[in-house]
Amino acid sequence: MIKGLKLASTSVLLVACAKPTVIDVVMPGDEELNCGQLKNAFAETQRLKREADGVKGVTGGNTARAILFWPAILGTYMNSNQASQAADSRAVHISNIMRNKKCEG
Repeated sequence: MIKGLKLASTSVLLVACAKPTVIDVVMPGDEELNCGQLKNAFAETQRLKREADGVKGVTGGNTARAILFWPAILGTYMNSNQASQAADSRAVHISNIMRNKKCEG
């Protein structure tokens, strides 16, 4: 019974501490991407930004963090802000490359 409770608690903590991905603004090979690949990279940055912004506010994960270990929610908010800013910066970087290559859209 106690082992099961410990396992369940550990599982909840691991899920509760999941954080959004902070991406690199500039990646090797960005300049060599064609217009289609650049559009895909731009779309990926938008997806990652939505993911980062989605962990802010009242969510199940944030509620669990607040109940189980409140400092974790501070880390999640800081990480989500970093991830969101990195996605914005990458989107600008990709947009500049697309403009230089005269990509449509």
